[in-house]
Amino acid sequence: MLRGLLAALALFFAAPAAAADDDRPINQLRIYEIFDGNKAAFHARFRDHAQRIMARHGFRILSMWEAKRDGRTEFVYLLRWRDEPEMKAAWTAFMADPEWAEIKRATAAQHGKLVGEIEDRVLTPTDYSRPLP
Repeated sequence: MLRGLLAALALFFAAPAAAADDDRPINQLRIYEIFDGNKAAFHARFRDHAQRIMARHGFRILSMWEAKRDGRTEFVYLLRWRDEPEMKAAWTAFMADPEWAEIKRATAAQHGKLVGEIEDRVLTPTDYSRPLP
């Protein structure tokens, strides 16, 4: 009887923890190849336009970096999402945003191609990871 009670208590206390893990946010890592010749134009476009429009569509950018890898310059940023459906819906809305489309068109006409390869990774926390602030 004691063994059954202990098993029931273990299930009872474990269930809320499992449910809480399902509610943990995901992160998205984006890596853009950028070009040294028009890097300043890329940063100006992202800083002055993309961030603002992304925020309008629910993006939460945690941090941004510039990195060097294999002789190329990369712009790296980390986003936080409630879940993948929210992430996908926000990206769809952002990419369809008429203001963003016009800014991309205008900056490409003035500066050429600002972004090369794009890498995208959804980061799902392990059951033993600590949440980011």
